Amino acid sequence: MSDIELVQLSPRSFVGVRRDVHHTQMQPFFSEVLPKVMGKVVAAGACASPPMTMWHGMDRETGICDTQAGCFVTEAMADDDDITHGTTAGGDVLKLVHTGPYDTMHQSWMQLFGRASELGRAPGKGWEIYVDDPTQVEASALRTELYLPLE
Repeated sequence: MSDIELVQLSPRSFVGVRRDVHHTQMQPFFSEVLPKVMGKVVAAGACASPPMTMWHGMDRETGICDTQAGCFVTEAMADDDDITHGTTAGGDVLKLVHTGPYDTMHQSWMQLFGRASELGRAPGKGWEIYVDDPTQVEASALRTELYLPLE
């Protein structure tokens, strides 16, 4: 895990499939939708990142996450079926690079939320960029960039 950085980012456009998914069902959700989204975006020549996920919200009582899995795009794309567009927040953003299995990322997210609290800032909607391909890299070495905008 890396140190937490405070960075200035411009808003970025992305596309993805948005659903309410129980946190225990993320792997099947990603396995279903990421190939579909990435295939469409790559075919359009608009892919600007590895796969990513925007976290719109989470109900801690039920474990249901409002999430959108896809990728950043170089140009606006029209919504198509269940693939819709969105934009990340810009401005002050906390960034942390998580190294390790996906099932340990919760700890890294808690560090980001803790840092936001220390700064006296409310967190916005965070996102993840999956730098490494889990079919090519050992789980212990997977890198995932975590971003938490500050309001």
